[in-house]
Amino acid sequence: MIRVLFWLIIPCICLHISTVSAQEPLIFNTIEETINYAIENNNNLESARVDQEIIQAQIAEVKGRALPQINGNAGFTDNFSLQEQQLPGEIFGGEPGTTIGVAFGNRYQYTAGVNVQQQLLNFELLTSVKSSKALAELRSLQTLLTTQDLIVNVIQTYIQIQVYQKQVKLLQKNYDRTDNLIKLSEAKYEEGIIRKLDLNQLLVNLSNLQTQIEDAKFGKNQQVRLFKVLLNISMNTVVVLKEKLQDREPYPLGTELLLDANLEYQQLDKSIELSVIDEKLTKAEYFPTLTANFGYNYLGQSNELVDFEPEVYQEQWSGTWGISANIPIFDGFQRRNRLKQKEFATEQLELDRETLKLNIEKEFGDAREQLLLSNSQIENQNRNMELAQENYDGIKTSYNEGVANLTELLDSEFALRQAQSNYLNALLQAKVAEVTLLKSSGKLSQLIANPPGTN
Repeated sequence: MIRVLFWLIIPCICLHISTVSAQEPLIFNTIEETINYAIENNNNLESARVDQEIIQAQIAEVKGRALPQINGNAGFTDNFSLQEQQLPGEIFGGEPGTTIGVAFGNRYQYTAGVNVQQQLLNFELLTSVKSSKALAELRSLQTLLTTQDLIVNVIQTYIQIQVYQKQVKLLQKNYDRTDNLIKLSEAKYEEGIIRKLDLNQLLVNLSNLQTQIEDAKFGKNQQVRLFKVLLNISMNTVVVLKEKLQDREPYPLGTELLLDANLEYQQLDKSIELSVIDEKLTKAEYFPTLTANFGYNYLGQSNELVDFEPEVYQEQWSGTWGISANIPIFDGFQRRNRLKQKEFATEQLELDRETLKLNIEKEFGDAREQLLLSNSQIENQNRNMELAQENYDGIKTSYNEGVANLTELLDSEFALRQAQSNYLNALLQAKVAEVTLLKSSGKLSQLIANPPGTN
């Protein structure tokens, strides 16, 4: 049995492995392709779109309360044991002082009717419609905000992946350079030119570089997995990012802060508007309501279940219409206290808006200064890398010729690695600051609301 199971399972496993290995890689030529793919497939964004559909259904529900409310009814009753009423016996020719039980009504009853109600005056209903529309606009802003956050996360993850790739490449070069140096130094050690301690230091440096390479690869793989989550891609799919962001021309950002275009500020502004409408909704409870009603009913009676002949079946129609008013007079100050709560909530939101304004201005200023600083550092560190590489090559030549000692060579190698690290950090900071500036300035929200190529 075990052998049979083994030969049944193995082909299935091989088929699965061949299917996975044959899967086509997902190639993105530009960052715009990744953003569009994420917008079309991200689950959080799709959930935000569903929220908008829910709000539209809620608006339709509130509006439906302003339409006529029509209800029909129908019924059948079998009075199989009619209640008797005791009447004086002399009415029916009996002895005075006696009573006779008499049953009134027919055994079978058939009823049907229709009832119509129409709101004529209801300030609370009118305000509820406005509240629902404001809530729909707030949900629409939330969808835009979710889209903006998704775009920012995709770009930043894209940047992190490519920075890690560049870091791995530079570390691998350092590793190969150190490995070659160890081979050269081992020969010098055998000849007694250098000390054992110097050789040990090179071995330690090599081990440290190996650890740094492993950490950088893990960091890159971690960002790739996050990237797949953002784009809703299977973890088994191979993703290829072709565009190098460090070679991409920066977006023309400008220096203007468009506060009213900032989505977070717009969202809080709309929340304040909705809170004010809620105040009006509470105030509407003080006003009377006016309702019109209409009813038309049918009643049929018979002592025979299926006999509808005029001799035994009786029927009648009845109709009513009217207008009713509901006038609130006193509710123990409940409405007044609810109104106070709404007013305090609006006041809190206005304070939050002032705080948000300051935070947006701070974020914009920080990002703008960071971008200028990082761009300057990129140029400096790129030049430093070239100088450090030139210095290292010169000292290595002198070391090979026996002119320079190993300490000088190790110092120059450390300076080279430090320049590389500073360059990568400046590159990362510049790209992140560019995205942050694009977001905080309000330009990103404008691009989302009005993509290039649209009117």
